[in-house]
Amino acid sequence: MASVEEHIEIPASADTVWETVRDFGAIDDYVPPITHAELSGEGIGARRTLSLADGGQVVEQLDARDDESRTLGYSIVDAPLPVANYEGTMSVEPISDAACRVTWASEFDVAADAPEAEVTSTFAELYAAGLDGLRKQYAA
Repeated sequence: MASVEEHIEIPASADTVWETVRDFGAIDDYVPPITHAELSGEGIGARRTLSLADGGQVVEQLDARDDESRTLGYSIVDAPLPVANYEGTMSVEPISDAACRVTWASEFDVAADAPEAEVTSTFAELYAAGLDGLRKQYAA
C-alpha cells in the first residue's frame, strides 16, 4: 500500500481553518486543479463530484468528520486514476491561538501497471497545491 502526506502551517486559528476544510463540497475553493465541486447528499455518505482542469472527473465520498479532533476522512468512489482502496484524511491542529497545521494524507493501492513513484508524486503535488491554496485564503 502506498501513502502520501503533505502539511502546511497557516496563520489562522485551527477553528477558522477547520470551518473551510470541514465543508466537503467546497474543496474547489482552494485546490487549483479542481475547477468545480458538486455535492450530493449530506453528512457521512455525502458524495462530491470533482471536475478537473484536464477534463477528468473524480467522485469522492465523505466517510468521517469529527469536529472535536478537526479531522475529515474520505474515499475515492470513481476516478480515472490507477489507484484502488484510496482513503484520504485532512486534519487541522492548533499551533497557537493564531496559527495551525493542516495535514493532508492518504493510503491507496497502486495498479500493477502504474509506476508507484509517479502516482504518489502526482498526489503529493495535488496536496501541496491545495494546501498552498488554503494558506492563501488566510494570508495577511
